[in-house]
Amino acid sequence: MIRVRLSEIFDQGTSAVGVVIAVSAIAVQAVHADTFQAEYLLAVPLIMVMGWFPLLIGRRGAGIEIGLNTCVLIFLGTITEPVAALAIWSVGVALGQAMSGKSRSTKAFNAGLGVIAGALALLVFDLTRAGAETTPRELLAAGLAGLVYFLADFVMSAVSLGLYEGFGVVRGLTLTGVLGPLAAFLGTAALGYLAALVVRQLPTWSAVLLIVPVATILVASRAQSRGSEQARRLKILLDTAVTLQTVKDTQVVLEALRVGASDLLRDPRIALRADPPTGDEGGIPVHGSVGNLWIVGPALAGTGATAGDDQQALAALVAVAEDAFERLRLGDEMAHLAWHDPLTGLPNRPLFMDRVDHALASRARRGGRLALLFCDLDGFKQVNDLLGHAAGDQLLREVGRRIRSAVRSDDTVARLGGDEFAVLLEEVEDPDHVSRTCERILESLRRRIEVGGEEVSVTVTIGVALSATEDSAETLLSHADLAMYHAKRQGKNRHETYRLSFGDERLQRIDLIDKLRKAIDGKELELYYQPVQDLRTREMYGVEALVRWRRDGVPVPPDLFIPAAEESGLIVSLGEVVLGMVADDVPKMRAAAGRSLSVWVNIASQQLHEPGFIPQIQRAQARMGDVTLVLELTERHFVNSDSPTLAAMTALAESDVLFAVDDFGVGFSSLSYLQRLPVHILKIDRSFLADIDSDDRACALVRSMVVMGEALGLDVVVEGIEREVQLQHLVDHTGASIGQGYLFTRPMCFDEMAAVMSKQPRRTPRRLASIG
Repeated sequence: MIRVRLSEIFDQGTSAVGVVIAVSAIAVQAVHADTFQAEYLLAVPLIMVMGWFPLLIGRRGAGIEIGLNTCVLIFLGTITEPVAALAIWSVGVALGQAMSGKSRSTKAFNAGLGVIAGALALLVFDLTRAGAETTPRELLAAGLAGLVYFLADFVMSAVSLGLYEGFGVVRGLTLTGVLGPLAAFLGTAALGYLAALVVRQLPTWSAVLLIVPVATILVASRAQSRGSEQARRLKILLDTAVTLQTVKDTQVVLEALRVGASDLLRDPRIALRADPPTGDEGGIPVHGSVGNLWIVGPALAGTGATAGDDQQALAALVAVAEDAFERLRLGDEMAHLAWHDPLTGLPNRPLFMDRVDHALASRARRGGRLALLFCDLDGFKQVNDLLGHAAGDQLLREVGRRIRSAVRSDDTVARLGGDEFAVLLEEVEDPDHVSRTCERILESLRRRIEVGGEEVSVTVTIGVALSATEDSAETLLSHADLAMYHAKRQGKNRHETYRLSFGDERLQRIDLIDKLRKAIDGKELELYYQPVQDLRTREMYGVEALVRWRRDGVPVPPDLFIPAAEESGLIVSLGEVVLGMVADDVPKMRAAAGRSLSVWVNIASQQLHEPGFIPQIQRAQARMGDVTLVLELTERHFVNSDSPTLAAMTALAESDVLFAVDDFGVGFSSLSYLQRLPVHILKIDRSFLADIDSDDRACALVRSMVVMGEALGLDVVVEGIEREVQLQHLVDHTGASIGQGYLFTRPMCFDEMAAVMSKQPRRTPRRLASIG
């Protein structure tokens, strides 16, 4: 602050002295106006123009400008009185500075400095020539005057610069590159004296001949100054650009920018800050860094001839830095994408496994255990299929957020892919902590989630693996995966901790799938049939085909091998074999019944995606003859709502195929799909009948489903009727008219069903509303 204050005092003092000298000269000349020749005023624009072509002295730390318009001062001092010359000079210098693009304080200092230096030069010139005109003495006087002007301008600028920057006057006086500008300066001053000689000896117009050498010197000095400056700037830009190519830290980029800007402007006071420039400062905004920054520096009193070029070079330097910021940003984004899931922003599988490896290594050194939780969503596919992939993505993001909120801040939550998430719990000292964490995750997902404008409900099944001494990350994840599958087989929406026996169960499941594949290839399957009947008359509408399988002579429950077929991808080939077997049985069953009937066949949603499924159904219809084919899909897996699936269902419906929603009410019960897809029949799940004879709400719920189905023009079939009292409640209180269950008959083989049908009345029973 002290040195800045001293600099201001010096600059203001220089300006004030210059004003006093200029005003005094103009006042004296005004008193002797009768001796003043008006044509001398033509020198004013020359002083202004030539003042805009200064010489720059100094290359490091700072620079000083000295104008080449001194030749006009020597010319005026030679042909007119010193006072008149000083008055004209003062006016030209003042106007030239006023029209420059510098700050007001710089303009005032430069104008005062020019007037003072001009006054000293005229004084030395007048005293040295002592009235001698057109003599070597006068030439010497002109040279001394030019030298005095140069030294006065140089010394006073150096003092101002030294006081302002605080590096001292002595250093300011030792700036490099003085001799070249001094020689050019004295040569230009000599041209001013030559012009005076021409005017004395020749007609005044002959002074025009000097325009060419003067202009040549001005242009050459300007080109030399700008050329060297441009080379210096270019070198700084290239050096900075090369440096920034390998920088990997934002702070290093900012420091390189500050150093480059300081070198570029020859000013060590350049700084980076959040505030924009104020007062006499100049600056350029820096985008792409941490926050909004400005690169700011002071506008120095003695510099500015190449301010526009400096500003452009500084802008180019900032652009180089901004490119580096953008490169760092893109690098960070690529690194983030390489290690994070782009949908949820959670760590991905590689990053998760890396953290598990590090956690296991840390546990090996320090002791303790960690836990890995494998989380698989229940019901995600139905949401994705019915509401679309955008809704599915929204659901996954919310699930990730809820799991993240259910664990500690230092636990790792990752998305492994699809609807699978994983959690790494470190510092597990209490096994109950793992159970509590699992319960919090389960509870967080029991609340319904709004996606795609609808509220949906999904749950999560969690497999837990606790680390052992020799476990690797892959082993731990595999154990958690096995535990998760075991939990799903136990009913989903729960958590299970890995036990050694789970490995045996997995091997058994692999063996089951392998033998099922062989059974499908060899058509070693059986079909059983269960009637669909009128609840009042008990006449048959048709039969539902149910596939059965014996492994090594032992019956395998359908709820065991059907899910295995779905998970392994065998469900499509299984469905094809079943459809072929049904097509073989139906004509003989139709002949035994002696009338038309409907045949109900269960299919999986995957079959609708197969390109050959529609022709397969049409061939089966042709083989069956005069029967109605009903395709059943469980509501849980009802269908993908994409356009190919809708097209397949529509094409089959146009071929007189009916679609029934099996297990209605226990899956994703959104009425929107009932309107969108060609559904004809609802089959109410057996779970709603369990307490229908003792629970009024259960009875009311079944009645509401029947009413809803009828309102939509759909037939309603009630499954799982096992007791007479259930049947009575259905008939008396729900309005249901069609059903099936063990109360009427258990599933039976083809021969038994054909025998039963042969005893049925030969008349055709009431047709399903959806058929008629």
